Amino acid sequence: MMKLVSLISVASVLLVGLTLQPTLVRAEEPVAAAVAATTDVEATMKKIGFNFKQAMQATEVPVMQEKVLVMAELVASVQAYQFTPEKQVVFQQGLDKVAAQLTLVLGALAKQDLATAKQLLGEVDSLKKQYHKERSPSFWQLIFGG
Repeated sequence: MMKLVSLISVASVLLVGLTLQPTLVRAEEPVAAAVAATTDVEATMKKIGFNFKQAMQATEVPVMQEKVLVMAELVASVQAYQFTPEKQVVFQQGLDKVAAQLTLVLGALAKQDLATAKQLLGEVDSLKKQYHKERSPSFWQLIFGG
């Protein structure tokens, strides 16, 4: 079920991106059906963070759009990664929320609304903070479990 949700969110991000940037795909180039799973989640997350900062600093819609599309592709590659069984559901939930938020950002960019797009992209930072807490257990969680 989670893989289906991931594939649907990836497809929606890619479809919005292709609609916004028709020059990204030429007629002779096949569109990839699925994104390959990352082999290094930490490095991929750093790339997402780098593109996030660049997108937030963008002063033009096409520049921000390019960075958000890169982020969406990177998020999709992390969604395809198999986390440990006890963290899989939680991490996929967070990644699905990020993918959905990026779709909203791309929608605002399609309307040439840079301010709204940046506001919506700011929510990704809140999601990052929320789900990174899940990744690293606190001192008390290590002692008492949970």
